[in-house]
Amino acid sequence: MYEESLDLLKTHGVEFENGLTFNEIAQIEKVYDIIFPNSLREFLMTVLPVSKGFYNWRNMEYKNVDYIKRIISQPIKYIYDMPEEIYWCDDWGQEPENEVDFKEEVRKRLKKAPKLVPVFSHRYMPIISMGNPPILSVHGVDIIYYGKDIEDYFKVEFGEKEQNSIEFENIEPIQFWTDIM
Repeated sequence: MYEESLDLLKTHGVEFENGLTFNEIAQIEKVYDIIFPNSLREFLMTVLPVSKGFYNWRNMEYKNVDYIKRIISQPIKYIYDMPEEIYWCDDWGQEPENEVDFKEEVRKRLKKAPKLVPVFSHRYMPIISMGNPPILSVHGVDIIYYGKDIEDYFKVEFGEKEQNSIEFENIEPIQFWTDIM
């Protein structure tokens, strides 16, 4: 499983450690208060990429844990702190007329948004029940799809496929995140 992605990553010099064990996954999910989506869990149990840009989930040193926690909270914190940066989604109904109500409504919707798990740099996978969710590129409020699933994502990230050739119509919308794209 993931042979094509592994070959692609190796071609680009990505270094790996042995995959995570069930016990390590359980510990990581507890420490970070996350649940890895199935495809990401399977990939990380196959190999653990440790090259620059990837996250070393196995490293439980305080500095690394703190860093990853900040990366996990970053997308939500940015939007919570600056909700006025969000464009109102027409599907949300009538846009509030004043800034206070606007900010309150964006924050209310943000609370229902799935948490995001970092995969590489500022690329994230939403924690949803879908077995192989899409990858989102999140930079402040600049949010786009960066792969319809983890394998498609690696092709885009490492130059085998253009981001604009992703099959966007085949991606299930992600609560809140898709709305603000």
